[in-house]
Amino acid sequence: MKPRFLLCTLLLSSSLFSQQIDYFQVQKVKANDTLTIRSLSEHTSEKVGAIPFDAQCVKNSGCGKAIRLEAMMQMEEEEIKTFLAQAKPEWCYVEYGGKKGWVNQFYLKKSRTPCE
Repeated sequence: MKPRFLLCTLLLSSSLFSQQIDYFQVQKVKANDTLTIRSLSEHTSEKVGAIPFDAQCVKNSGCGKAIRLEAMMQMEEEEIKTFLAQAKPEWCYVEYGGKKGWVNQFYLKKSRTPCE
C-alpha cells in the first residue's frame, strides 16, 4: 500500500477528518486592506499571500485539526503531515489566488456566495 493511502485511511477513521464548509468570505478586515496568508499558523510567520478585504470564495482546507477530505485527497503526504503539525484551533488552512497557507479564523465566515 502507498503511504498516502495509509495516512488517508488513518485520518478517515479518526476524529481529525471533518465535513466543514467549502468556502469562506473575509470579515472584520478594513476596506482597502488585506488578510494575510501565512506560511505557519502564527501571526509572526512569513507572509505567503494576501486576500482582499471583500473576498467571497476563500477555499477551506481545514480549521484546527479538522482537515477536509476533499482537501486531504489533493495534498501530498508531506503537506498533510505539515497541516497536522501546524494545526491550531484558531487557524484555518486556506487557498486563495493560487496561494496556500494559514489565516486566523477570526477573519473568516461561511461564504454566502456560490463558489466554483
